[in-house]
Amino acid sequence: MVRARGLIVLTAATLVAFACGGGGGGGGTNKGTIKIGSDLPVCTIGGQATANGVKFAIDQKNSAGGVEGFTIAYQSFDDCRQGSYNADAGVANVRQMLDDNKFLGMIGPYNSAVAKAEIPIAAPKNFVMISPANTATCLTIDVPGCTYHPADLRAGNPNNYWRVVTNDNFQGPAMADYIYKQLNITNVGILDDSTVFGVGISGSFETEFKKLGGTVAKHSEYKKEQTSDFKAILTGFRNAGAKAVYVGGTDDQNICIPRKQMKDIGWDVPFTGGDGIETTDCINQASGNEVNIYATSAGADATQVPGAAQSIADFRKAFPGANDFGGYTMQAYDAANVLMAAIGRAVKDANGMPTRKQVRDEMAKTTGFKGVIGTYDFDQAGDTSLKIVSIYVVQQVTDPAKSTGVCGKAAKNACFVWKTQFDFAKSS
Repeated sequence: MVRARGLIVLTAATLVAFACGGGGGGGGTNKGTIKIGSDLPVCTIGGQATANGVKFAIDQKNSAGGVEGFTIAYQSFDDCRQGSYNADAGVANVRQMLDDNKFLGMIGPYNSAVAKAEIPIAAPKNFVMISPANTATCLTIDVPGCTYHPADLRAGNPNNYWRVVTNDNFQGPAMADYIYKQLNITNVGILDDSTVFGVGISGSFETEFKKLGGTVAKHSEYKKEQTSDFKAILTGFRNAGAKAVYVGGTDDQNICIPRKQMKDIGWDVPFTGGDGIETTDCINQASGNEVNIYATSAGADATQVPGAAQSIADFRKAFPGANDFGGYTMQAYDAANVLMAAIGRAVKDANGMPTRKQVRDEMAKTTGFKGVIGTYDFDQAGDTSLKIVSIYVVQQVTDPAKSTGVCGKAAKNACFVWKTQFDFAKSS
């Protein structure tokens, strides 16, 4: 993805610039300022929580003296329009960064469709992009069914794009395995929202589910602007024998409204999907039918990683708000630190302010980077060696603080709870 965890419009959503404090290193000599940007849907809770992870990493780095004598200034760009991520807004943000030579890289984007639009703009300029949340397989791997190709996005330029989460080659299959093997369900209906992410993840789910021996009752698709009543689709699934629904898409495309309408037609089966539904807004859309929504997340749950406990505790001291920490906050923290490490090596190579190409070249050499989520290696396409997918389910909890913190707005005790994870690196 995407990631759309907590995709709720915030009351104040504008471009926010953070000029982080702290002096430069090099024996107290400040060599100047290097800028890092992020392009995220910060008009949403999930997007802002991800931006918080970037800012936290940069604040820490500056407090420790900066990067090889340079202070890092962080600028958070919002790619929302009308409460939802927008590829055109993302492209405009990248162009703004490219116009300022002090920007040497960015964290983001959050949504795969935005990455598809941004990579062709950034690649010719050797501008490093590191996503904490994108999962669309076709961004990095040319697989059957891709409507675009990684090589075409880069147009002969060296790769400029990396991500610290795994792709939908694993996220879709993880839920297929869970439904078939753990829930013992062998017949499902599939619904996708016609987006880059939705089509990709539902396709990878379907392939794996059939491989396991499962049956797909029907695979339907819709477009947000054309569909508000899903009852006919759902009734078709039920009549064809489906015992669960898998949805490929995101809450801002109204992908969870069918969950409410399942109750309206008296159909009580699990409702499952990818990280685009592990959100507060999905719970809200389910409106009275929240329990037993299952979702994957393209990475380890940071709260389940023992080595991340201190970093999370430190983060919560710096960002104490109820919605400040999200599903990809620590992935964004790791992504920012990976980028700053590459910038640091490039500074040494240049003996001063590096070029974007020098930063890109150093990023391409990154191996064995120890983050709070795990140790990262990257392949030539930009994919990470970490291939963990987490499974969550909405339950009624007595203490939301003991859940992921992703709970309903009205149904405050209906929260996503971590169930298990799949480590495809160990199983391969």
